[in-house]
Amino acid sequence: MNVAPEPILQALLDAAVNSTGGTDGWLLVLRDDVLEVVAASGPSAATALGVSVSADTGTAGFVVRSGQPVALAPRPGGPALTSGMAAIVGRVPTSVLGIPCESDEGVVGALEVVDKAGGGTFTFDDVELATLLAGVAGVALQTLKPLHNRVPDAGELAGELRRLAQSDPTRYATVASVLTALIASG
Repeated sequence: MNVAPEPILQALLDAAVNSTGGTDGWLLVLRDDVLEVVAASGPSAATALGVSVSADTGTAGFVVRSGQPVALAPRPGGPALTSGMAAIVGRVPTSVLGIPCESDEGVVGALEVVDKAGGGTFTFDDVELATLLAGVAGVALQTLKPLHNRVPDAGELAGELRRLAQSDPTRYATVASVLTALIASG
């Protein structure tokens, strides 16, 4: 499938994969009962981008349903290996990190990273960092959900940032620092 990811979503996913030491990752948006890959990173990126899976399968499905992050080392033959994105792209992950992406609408998607470099498992610090990035991704995914590829104009984005700064200064500080870094990197 020849699908181009939104640059902001790709940057957020790449940051999550690189900063946690993962080798592959996917950012999925929830549409009805389906999770669709809107950004992919790593060796399976070309295979994964644009793929849809049932929202009740795999670790991404679990984090979307529960609203809770998960970091695990799957058992051979377990559900993390036989369903969801890892199974679709033909991965047998040694470690999985799944984070729900939330917005004002609730859980709107999932960020999933697999196979920590060196065969290790994802740490609490990895979960914390990926959770911050997933929070930013949740806001971006909310705009994709109803209108697919609609990009807010500068005025709309500025207004949303002002609203976030007033309602949740801590979350605004996180979003602002990520956006500043993304803008600085070109």
